[in-house]
Amino acid sequence: MRTDPELRPGDRVVVHDGPFAQHTGPVLTIDPVRDRVQLIVQVFGDDTRIDVPLDTVEKVPGV
Repeated sequence: MRTDPELRPGDRVVVHDGPFAQHTGPVLTIDPVRDRVQLIVQVFGDDTRIDVPLDTVEKVPGV
């Protein structure tokens, strides 16, 4: 999966792989050392903080 090198906190991303595939949400933090990103997604109507591999997210175009 291609990851946008200009990804920043606040950017809206979509998860492309794993149990949260197709979820979208804003980036909270990026950990380049661990290659992980934290974001908020809606799960059963509640905001949920998730931590996923950086290469499984892509910035939503036009946002």
